Amino acid sequence: MRARLGKRLRPFLRSTTFRLFVPVVLFQLVATGGVLSFVWIAGQQSVRDEQQALVEELRDDLLDTYQDGGVTALAANIERRLGSEGRRAPVLLLADAQGRSLAGNLSALPPPDPAAGGLFETVLYRSDSTQPQHMALSETRLPDGATLLAGIEIGRDLKLQHSFEQALVAALFLALPLAMLVAVLTSRLVGQRVHDMAQTAHRVGSGAFDARVALDGSGDAFDELAGEINAMLARIETLVGELRVVAEGLAHDLRSPVTRLRSALEQAALEASDPAAEAAMNRALAEADTLTRILATALQIGRAEAGIGRERFEEAALDGFLEDLAALYEPYAEEEGFTLAAEAPEGLSVLLHRELMGQALGNLIDNAVKYAGGGSAITLFAGKSEGQVVLGVRDDGPGIPEAQREAALQRFGRLDPTRSVAGSGLGLALVEAVAKLHDGLVELADAPGGGLEVRLLLGARE
Repeated sequence: MRARLGKRLRPFLRSTTFRLFVPVVLFQLVATGGVLSFVWIAGQQSVRDEQQALVEELRDDLLDTYQDGGVTALAANIERRLGSEGRRAPVLLLADAQGRSLAGNLSALPPPDPAAGGLFETVLYRSDSTQPQHMALSETRLPDGATLLAGIEIGRDLKLQHSFEQALVAALFLALPLAMLVAVLTSRLVGQRVHDMAQTAHRVGSGAFDARVALDGSGDAFDELAGEINAMLARIETLVGELRVVAEGLAHDLRSPVTRLRSALEQAALEASDPAAEAAMNRALAEADTLTRILATALQIGRAEAGIGRERFEEAALDGFLEDLAALYEPYAEEEGFTLAAEAPEGLSVLLHRELMGQALGNLIDNAVKYAGGGSAITLFAGKSEGQVVLGVRDDGPGIPEAQREAALQRFGRLDPTRSVAGSGLGLALVEAVAKLHDGLVELADAPGGGLEVRLLLGARE
């Protein structure tokens, strides 16, 4: 299970979508975290500044009272303030030089803190409260040795600060799915534009040379790329059109002189009285027929590789298609000592060019008859493998060594043991061209029980 999951995840982790997704999410989180950190620091500083301003205002007012009336006036002012508490409860203590309380709502001075500055925070009990409270205090030594402690209770500030911190943390956690959403939308937007271009390229590769990438009019880099791709596709469409005209013209122009040559050779063979001359003429006629077949096959390969013929695709039931093909080639196979059978499941159908596919499979049957020496059975087969339709021919002959299979698929490629057998070396090349026309590919493999199996995997290139 883990291996299967890892196999599925690896392509995604290497994909451009994931590589775009990760930095977008990270950027969003860093940006959001930076903003929230700034807000938190600024909020903390603002609260501390307000606390310091209130404490300093309270202390300075009390010191003014001390300057005007001494300790007695200061004690009276402290009692008056404690009797009329405003929105912030003051924390006050006037202690003599021995630390005894003279006025205020603290019973004693807090322990000295050498690290505390002008304003410090601590937790103390007020004389009118049974619960400890957080306080911000300022301690001032008076000229007569007395000590003035002035401050405010900051419990509500700390609660507000805690709520504020919780809100910032919640905002940061909320930013994660939002960042992922932005990254997904960005990746989908970019991926969709690229997918549209890929689909257009696929349609062109399938023969729809008039396909173009849609422009959205934004003038961005994608629009510029789409415009350049469309210009390239227009040029390809022109070149393929010219190729079609040249191919059709070449087939027409060459067919006529070859036909005239063959007619002249036939006439010369009929008029020849010398048996040796007649035999030479017949050999020349055979070569002319071979030339005609090579020319026709080469033109078919060129047209198939150019995507010409997809407009003639039709839905074909493969069981009936292969049975008809087997019936057509069965006499030829039996004459050479082979049995020919067709195997295809009922109900399996596919879009294909009947004539070209029939010729491609016919070439494979012909190759099996010619080169499967020592064999006795040839099978036309069809089926499905991993969602792809598979057509092919298998024999029980000697097969082709794996190291030589790539050379066998090359145009005009012929393996050394087959040099003595008549042929042009275009049979498998045509099969490969027909497979590509059907968005497929050709595989050569060992047949079950020995021999060669040639498979056309239709749709394998999508």
